Amino acid sequence: MGHAPNSDRPDVPTAMGSDKPDLGLPPSRRMPPAAYKDTFAQNRSFPGRFLVLWMRTAADADRRLGVVTSRRSLHTAVMRNRARRLLRETFRLHRHCLRPDVDVLLVARTRIMQVKRQDVDVDFRAVCRKAGIWRSEAC
Repeated sequence: MGHAPNSDRPDVPTAMGSDKPDLGLPPSRRMPPAAYKDTFAQNRSFPGRFLVLWMRTAADADRRLGVVTSRRSLHTAVMRNRARRLLRETFRLHRHCLRPDVDVLLVARTRIMQVKRQDVDVDFRAVCRKAGIWRSEAC
């Protein structure tokens, strides 16, 4: 049976002309690589247990995501790919809960390899609240 995930949740925005939730993460919702430098230059980072959130506010910001996984902390490609998947999935599920005027750059920490996605979700929400970008009325 084709049941869309979270389709029964009224708090999740739906896609235009559809009753399915708009939880996709197409390339238009990803930060362009040129914006990474600007994000680091704004120097607004918020550390969590499994990730570090860097926040960028700009005229063109629109809740886009950037992900960084370094070889220094995640040694193998398998580790880096899993960390990227965890961070993208967490952001995708909670994007609608963020302020619309920010872009987010997530940097994976080594500890992310030892936990499940639900733990990353909890950490992401806590870091977003610390950064002041979590809209509690939306979630």
